[in-house]
Amino acid sequence: MAMAKVLVVDDEPLTVEMLSVFLKMIGHDTVSAFSGRQTWDRLAYEEPDAVLLDIMLPDDNGLDICRRMRAEEKTRTVPIIMISAHSPKMDREAAEVGATGYLQKPIRLPDLKSALESAGIRQGG
Repeated sequence: MAMAKVLVVDDEPLTVEMLSVFLKMIGHDTVSAFSGRQTWDRLAYEEPDAVLLDIMLPDDNGLDICRRMRAEEKTRTVPIIMISAHSPKMDREAAEVGATGYLQKPIRLPDLKSALESAGIRQGG
């Protein structure tokens, strides 16, 4: 299976780096964004196979970004896995706006792999 391109969106550079390393370890390519504005910039010219999207961003709310991605033709079917460090878990809210999956931080590699597989993204290589 060809590698997938995953857009990693989080305002915390260390989180983006860690997730990018995990994704590369399992054979995927990554693109990063650190804000809502950067997310839209990336989506304007990249066509990711999946998006890891933090709920709390400095300039935007990941739930709103997810809702908007679901409304746009180009991104309507892209798997979106919401990520959040906040309790209580926001998995219900994530599902309501159309997220494919939800991961609570800190994210472990096995959980990331299974969330991607559930979203139809198989291990690359």
